[in-house]
Amino acid sequence: MMEDFYVPTDIQFKDDLRKEEIKLEELLNLLKNQEYEKLQKKLERDLKRVRESLQD
Repeated sequence: MMEDFYVPTDIQFKDDLRKEEIKLEELLNLLKNQEYEKLQKKLERDLKRVRESLQD
């Protein structure tokens, strides 16, 4: 079924990549600044969000 597939446009794809870029920069900055607790909490939240999305 075609309705089950999501194909982003080029603009949407680039927007998603920019969001990912910002997220990775934030994580790197936390690591560089030795903010390990903040880094761990952020990664745990992101992992939880992904796992919840996979259950849908």
